[in-house]
Amino acid sequence: MTGLSKKMINNHISDRNKSKTDSEKINCIQSITIYHKMKALILIDIQNGLTKKRTLHNEKLFFDTINNAIIDYRESGSKIIFVQHNNKKLKYNSSDWEIDERIDKQEIDIVVQKKHGNAFLNTDLKQILLDAKIKAITVGGLVSHGCVKATCLGGISEGFETFLLKNGHTNWNKDAENKISETEYELLQKSILLENLK
Repeated sequence: MTGLSKKMINNHISDRNKSKTDSEKINCIQSITIYHKMKALILIDIQNGLTKKRTLHNEKLFFDTINNAIIDYRESGSKIIFVQHNNKKLKYNSSDWEIDERIDKQEIDIVVQKKHGNAFLNTDLKQILLDAKIKAITVGGLVSHGCVKATCLGGISEGFETFLLKNGHTNWNKDAENKISETEYELLQKSILLENLK
């Protein structure tokens, strides 16, 4: 599960269930499930033209974190949304534009096309989230200090509770670790917290 650990949820249910009827126990579990279904995982620009032509910082950790998050969100029934950038280097329908096959993308996942850093700008992302009654988003992908940061700020601006996926964003700069730390600190000042996978 995402956000709350399974142990925390199980302890929470156990403590509350001591004084509840069977019906109330079911409602308690359902309320936690509903919380997760109201959250979406938004993955930014994990495209061949960005992942295979440059050396990503902590590449294995990045891919492992993204795929574990996908499994986590998929199992909880939450939405998974892939965002693809479109420009001269990432031409629509080209190999470079495609999502890296190392990522566990499935046909049921939603795909949004963008031309700006902020995935909410001039796209239908906000409407997709509203239609699904999603109130909170977790953002990961490429690059930390670019489109990931811009989309996190866009999420807050559009009224969504926004989280940044810890170890689920990176870049290829020489000072990559600093870029990551600076981005996380800057977003924290905007009340965008890190989400750690449990």
